[in-house]
Amino acid sequence: MKTKTDVTPEPSVLWFNHKKKCVRTDDVVYLKSFDNYTRFYLSNGRQFLSSHTMKIYEQQLQSKGDFTRVHRGTLLNLKYLTKFEKNTEGNWACLSTGEKIFVSRRKIKKFEEHTSSNFSEN
Repeated sequence: MKTKTDVTPEPSVLWFNHKKKCVRTDDVVYLKSFDNYTRFYLSNGRQFLSSHTMKIYEQQLQSKGDFTRVHRGTLLNLKYLTKFEKNTEGNWACLSTGEKIFVSRRKIKKFEEHTSSNFSEN
């Protein structure tokens, strides 16, 4: 007989193509908007394009993980953040995938609030 403690939580997923395809939110490194489309960048290096705006995904992801908007066109999963750099070229979020994502001046305050204990500055 199973008790409530025996049940492991199901990972959060996003569904696409009329619930024919799904992706785990933990596998999403970041999203970039392209007009009315959104490109997903996954931890395994794969990418795919969705025909919905990033605003729709931002609303869905607010309750499913540590996602924050770091630029008008970029939504970042903070689980992949390893370091934050401020230099003369701007503000950069360094990811465990080796990528650097630009953090805009307008989004820096909210970004720092979300990551207050998770990053180091250079």
